[in-house]
Amino acid sequence: MSIPQVVIVGRSNVGKSTLFNAIVEERRALVAPVAGTTRDVLETEVAWRGKRFAIVDTGGLDPAKDDAYREAIVTQAKKAQTQAAVIVLMVDVTIGPLDQDRSIVKDLRKLGVPVLLAINKCDNAFRRKRAGAFARLNLPSFQISASNGSGIGDLLDAVVDKIPESGEAAPKSDVTLALVGKPNVGKSSLLNSVYGEERMIVSETPHTTRDSQDVAVAHGGTTYTVIDTAGIRRRTKHGDDVEMLSINKSMAAIARADVVALVVDISESLSSQDHRLAREIEDVNKGLFIVANKWDKIPEKDSHSINRYAEYLASQLPNLSWVPIIFTSAIDDKRTKEMLELAKDIKQNLDRTISDNALSKFLKTLVAKRKPTIGKGTRRPRLLSLTQTATNPPSFILEIPVKTDLAHSYQRYLTNSLREKFDFEGVPIKLTVRSRELKKGEGQDEHPRKKRMTHRSHRY
Repeated sequence: MSIPQVVIVGRSNVGKSTLFNAIVEERRALVAPVAGTTRDVLETEVAWRGKRFAIVDTGGLDPAKDDAYREAIVTQAKKAQTQAAVIVLMVDVTIGPLDQDRSIVKDLRKLGVPVLLAINKCDNAFRRKRAGAFARLNLPSFQISASNGSGIGDLLDAVVDKIPESGEAAPKSDVTLALVGKPNVGKSSLLNSVYGEERMIVSETPHTTRDSQDVAVAHGGTTYTVIDTAGIRRRTKHGDDVEMLSINKSMAAIARADVVALVVDISESLSSQDHRLAREIEDVNKGLFIVANKWDKIPEKDSHSINRYAEYLASQLPNLSWVPIIFTSAIDDKRTKEMLELAKDIKQNLDRTISDNALSKFLKTLVAKRKPTIGKGTRRPRLLSLTQTATNPPSFILEIPVKTDLAHSYQRYLTNSLREKFDFEGVPIKLTVRSRELKKGEGQDEHPRKKRMTHRSHRY
């Protein structure tokens, strides 16, 4: 049994997202003084007085007539109402009751679920006195201020009295996957495909998605949190405030994800923005794979097409040679579920621990295949030990003698060999080279003079 849903509804700009953020005690929903800021349904699990429920934020039920997303916003909001155990109708005390509010109440009564009235912006005695005008709506009412938190506790007390026993809590997420990319590469369509229905509003218009949306998806016995993010494009002085807030939300989603999917439109050449995003994701040391979406738009495909496009991506993103690529079509639902399976594998790779004994054997085999190459030092380095110090991302310390230095090319060779040997696909590896004094008796089998001659004679 899923947990009950408490759905916040109302006209635009009455403070629904502000109330949502106050209840979850986190700035999850995008808040801006612009009508129609919230488009998609946003939900998260909370607890009050020992009862767990999902709090759901919805778009305004009165979007502007010229809003291109008007129909989709209302459809999503009304669908959320039909799944509600309790509905919180928000109104604005500074505006007073409108005919639209009465019409909304009339529709809500038909659903047969408890409806509570939250009269927002009751910040002072004068406004609280004006709240009496809403008595004509004939609903249990609560004077609140979503911005400063007053009255919200009383509202939540009434909510938990109305909701049924929650039953089982929502299963804990095993993997958090963030879909990241520039506008219009198909992130929302991909999420809808893995979710199995239209959970996100999809449009040809750039920046349709504004909030970063966490959506729970179950697949193959694993529970995923898939985050659909707003399209990230180059920051300019001309970007509006809502877009800037959306981009900041997207960057925050990357930070809290286990694995990031960089979504690109494979039917177009990679842009400078794709390259910049790849660098930014690489810098935060997250599990990563590339989703080459819109495969359906590639004409005259043959058995070699995927290899050709994979080689193109590899040539464009040489620093991401360790990143797997998956070719998808959200429109045709092709290979979209495989994104989840790949994210799960990469999450396991992030958490993998390698024993000291296995690393010691690996190091000996590595040196036997290819001798360490000298860096800025004057002596050829010896690889003394390799130890794993952390997971997520896997971190290693390589020790070499003092007054020696290991070439960066050999460090890359070691890192790539680690990834291949121990299955760290899709995972950044942090390698720290540290110098230390040789212990007594360590390295005595190699006389310095003889070692230098060996270097010259063999020209490693």
